[in-house]
Amino acid sequence: MNSRGPVKISFLLLLVTLFLAGALAESNPPGPVPKATTLVGGPMAAVPFEIEALKRNWRRRIEAMRSAGELPIIDIESSFDVSAFDPSDYARAMDQYGIALIAFSPQGRIWTESARVVVALDPWRYIPTTTAGVPPLWPKEGKEFLEKTASQVRSDRYPLMGEFEFRHYPSPRQLARNGARRDIEVALDGPLGHALFRLSEETLAPFQIHYEIEDRLLPPLEAMLKQYPKARVIWSHLAQIRYRSRSKIYGPAYVRRLIESFPNLYFDTAFGGPNSRYPASGEFHATIWDRSAGGIQKEWARLIADHPWRFLAALDIGGDRMDRLGEQSQNLRRFLDALPSSARPIVAYKGGWRLLFNEEI
Repeated sequence: MNSRGPVKISFLLLLVTLFLAGALAESNPPGPVPKATTLVGGPMAAVPFEIEALKRNWRRRIEAMRSAGELPIIDIESSFDVSAFDPSDYARAMDQYGIALIAFSPQGRIWTESARVVVALDPWRYIPTTTAGVPPLWPKEGKEFLEKTASQVRSDRYPLMGEFEFRHYPSPRQLARNGARRDIEVALDGPLGHALFRLSEETLAPFQIHYEIEDRLLPPLEAMLKQYPKARVIWSHLAQIRYRSRSKIYGPAYVRRLIESFPNLYFDTAFGGPNSRYPASGEFHATIWDRSAGGIQKEWARLIADHPWRFLAALDIGGDRMDRLGEQSQNLRRFLDALPSSARPIVAYKGGWRLLFNEEI
């Protein structure tokens, strides 16, 4: 049997899907809503991904939102639970809240091809993103997981790698469930960190790190950024400090120094609202907000205005909070509205597009 037969069939199916989607989109410029209500048993997009064909859909979707007077958002950092994901409902919700694209990273106990299913079912809304580096697979089987990630990034041409947890406190939801299993610490300058940074340098695929803000963790980060200057790093959750006693260095001045020293370091802007507290410390952990005057602190606004291309919109949807798209979108737009008008579209979608595809939109 010719092993290339299934590949050719998958490629033809993707082309037919894109053609039919284009025809249906004549009456729905942001893209057709998929009929599927589950990912289970769904088709898989052919690999390597036809990024140029997908980009035609994505551009059209973004332009439709702009033409309607809406600020499109590219969410650079979210993940999904296959069992909790309804593609039809999610497409409608994204349209409702003006979310143009989501870089949806699948969560799984092993490497999963679910990103291919998402793209096949809805080639208008999702950027192919590799499986997230989260428990239980990460960091327990981190070496094997990274080897598989490297193989798939190279062969399938994923434009983005998911979020890897190097220092992660228990989440507010886990604390509410009396769980602390996610209290993770992996040395960023250890073997797994070196393998990940090296992979990004070799492929130019950006990756995301969850790396809690602590003074003791900053020197290893700077050392890795210096050692791997071509690695494209997205540090998740700008200014999210959950224990002030552990962080005396980080602030707008420090982030400015990082940005001006390391040209391939980016920050995603997924963080809580002004009144959000981290349950374990009782502290307001989204430190970017000006809780007395409203909006965001002037020093942060000035920094983002000076370097808008280094800050990326993000929603941080997760497998246990798939139903929070509306809430997260409203919080993100509150932040975007507080930015200078010149920076707003860059942070919302233009910066993410340029980072992933090395072109303007």
